[in-house]
Amino acid sequence: MKNNIDPYKIKFAIFVLLASGLGSHLLQPFIHGNTDAINIIVTIFSILAGFLVAIIAIIGDPSSLPSGGWKRARLGSEILRARLTRHKLLFLLYLITLFLIFISVLVRNKIYFLDLWIERVYLFLSVSAFIFSFKLPSSLMKLHMERIEQEIKSRREAEGIIDDD
Repeated sequence: MKNNIDPYKIKFAIFVLLASGLGSHLLQPFIHGNTDAINIIVTIFSILAGFLVAIIAIIGDPSSLPSGGWKRARLGSEILRARLTRHKLLFLLYLITLFLIFISVLVRNKIYFLDLWIERVYLFLSVSAFIFSFKLPSSLMKLHMERIEQEIKSRREAEGIIDDD
């Protein structure tokens, strides 16, 4: 089985790593001891986590499988599994970020060196997760467009109209 590596995904991953590294380095002094900024990050990721749970529930619905035989459903289930896995990883990224913020609050002003590094790590993860989150609306729209196309195809087949593709 040949694995095709998507150059766009590699470029995007490199961009995310660079932006997150730069962001965590530049933003750390602004976040240190700034409870308002920390609360904003916690609020944003709490909201995004809830939104992502809703997306996972929508994607995981068995009605998302393409109509037709079991082979077609199996192929569709592999695509859905890949989407669910990506969304699950993003959800874990949100939770790890929130956990590190919690740990940061606990060690604040107690272990200075550790405090700085925890802040840098959760800022790195925050920037990464935030950038990845920009893809959520298009992912949801793509899913709904696939469902619409599937419904149109089913109705065409029910009326005896055969697609050429």
